[in-house]
Amino acid sequence: MSRAQVQAVALCLVMNVVDGFDLLVTSFVGPAITREWGLSPSSVGVLLSGGLAGMAIGALFLAPLADRIGRRKITLGSLALASLGMLAAAFTQDLGQLLAARVVTGVAVGTMAASLPVLTSEYSNNKRKGTAVALITTGYGIGAVIAGLSTSVLVGSTGWRSVFVFGAVATAVLFLVGLKFLPESMDYLVAKRPAGALPRFNKILVSMGRQPVDELPAHDTGSRKVALESLFQGGNAVRTVLVWLAFTAAQTAFYFASSWTPTLLLKAGMSNQQGISGGILFSLGGITGAALLGVLVSKVEARKLTAAYFGLAAVMLVLFSLSLGTLAIALVFAVVLGLFLNGTISGINVIVPLIYPAESRATALGMAVAVSRLGAVLAPLFAGYLVQAGWQPSSMYQVFTIPALIGGAAVLLLTRFGRSTPNAVDAPVKAGAVAEA
Repeated sequence: MSRAQVQAVALCLVMNVVDGFDLLVTSFVGPAITREWGLSPSSVGVLLSGGLAGMAIGALFLAPLADRIGRRKITLGSLALASLGMLAAAFTQDLGQLLAARVVTGVAVGTMAASLPVLTSEYSNNKRKGTAVALITTGYGIGAVIAGLSTSVLVGSTGWRSVFVFGAVATAVLFLVGLKFLPESMDYLVAKRPAGALPRFNKILVSMGRQPVDELPAHDTGSRKVALESLFQGGNAVRTVLVWLAFTAAQTAFYFASSWTPTLLLKAGMSNQQGISGGILFSLGGITGAALLGVLVSKVEARKLTAAYFGLAAVMLVLFSLSLGTLAIALVFAVVLGLFLNGTISGINVIVPLIYPAESRATALGMAVAVSRLGAVLAPLFAGYLVQAGWQPSSMYQVFTIPALIGGAAVLLLTRFGRSTPNAVDAPVKAGAVAEA
């Protein structure tokens, strides 16, 4: 891959880091907010679900615009919105105001959650795209780790609001960086051919060290349906349902653990700092899991590998629940649990761009993200009510093995459906413009 391709993927990774911080920061500052405002467990569950509900809205209503107006515009707009949402959260005075601010931030993050994996896949060659998509999903874990560390450093001295200010500033800075360096999707330029598409396409080619072309690569629009309709045509209907089911299961298990682990460790008898440490270690495991999947996906078929991650995640949920009485063992298992749970989400992000054509990839992933947010939103809410009903943390982790097993079964069924779709980066065109990198 050329330097320009690597730069585009690296920028998507950094954006995912900021997304992870903005989305998961509430999991770490939640105990401090609870103490200050006297929130009940069910109210904490509502707060933790606010950003996730916003993600569903963004993925459903805004992410499909990336296939119509371009990945670059929708990503930059989302960064600006996320920064405003984080800044607003720092000045809220009650649960309702903070919940509204978290929903706004979630809308932005949900939009980028659909566009960034697609943009990464399109800027990677066929040999590297699975690895690259898995790599950028480590950004969520890195962002969560930074959120945990920031909470440890800032909350004691300047209060929980300062953590949101830090996130708002970081997101705003990244918006300025993206404004200058984030390229448009080559596949979008070929598929939609907006005004000035050829000069923009050639500018990107030159940045990749390739020769400009006299015309855009051929695009067989007649054989492909309108983006949304194509998700439910023929074999795509079964494929889409299985993707939705697997993604919903992955989001349910992951966001229960990522949202509630710091609080449940406190309930299991650990200190506030130990609870934060457990959340950080869970996120570090998530980084490792996504990175490991990125390495393995070049050697093992993505759907089979993702199914294995689901099965191992179910096992680790049980083992983690049995380890809560011993701090050292629980913290070790927190790392491994994060590894496999985050790996399931990374795996699906790898799979979707491989099985849908360029003009519907963002729509396909956006719809999958939107539908899966049902699980992501309900998981923290459900957990909050279980806590309020007196459930022990160990029993709660065991309950969430069920979605992990369902997700594994869906991905195994998905191995019977799907196809690989080449990128504009890889497709040969006239004048020798684009060859395999």
